[in-house]
Order: sequence, then C-alpha cells, then structure tokens
Amino acid sequence: MTVVSILALVAIPTRSARAETYSYICKDQGRPFPLKVDDTSKTLEWRGTMYRIKETEDCAKFGWRVEKDGASFDFCTATQGYANFQRDGTTVQCNLKRR
Repeated sequence: MTVVSILALVAIPTRSARAETYSYICKDQGRPFPLKVDDTSKTLEWRGTMYRIKETEDCAKFGWRVEKDGASFDFCTATQGYANFQRDGTTVQCNLKRR
C-alpha cells in the first residue's frame, strides 16, 4: 500500500466520527416533549425512559434503532432537522432544537 493510499483511507469520514448529542422537540398527541439522542453514550431519552441505540440503515437518510426491554423502534432523521418515529401505531414528529 502506498503512502497516498494510506492517507486516502485515513481521510475517509465515518459515521461514528460525528458522535454528538442531539436535542429534539417531539409532538406526541399534540403535546411537545423533549427527546435527546446521545450518540457518544449510545442512548436516547424520551419521556423519562432511557433507551439504547445503534445506527441503522433502515431509515431514508440517517437514524438509530432504539431498544429497551424487548421493545424497539427506528428514530429516523431527514433534512432540515426533521425526524420521526412510530410508537403504538402513531407517528411522532420531531424537530431539532437549534442552539
């Protein structure tokens, strides 16, 4: 492998390199609730419950598979800070909080 090849491989960004915390406001049955994704500790907090997350390719753009005690759902992001997930047959819509 040449030095140029090695440098090219090092420069390729990976999804895990952008580990951050994302704060959303999500509407559930018309009421706003905070949702926090901590990509560093691989957790998602929603309505007082902490879930484990892992990246999934089941979302159109980017998202996480959310799991706890046998229950699971996909939290999928889209453009412009929009995200959503399905809980109990209802779509919960979320917007990224801007700093």
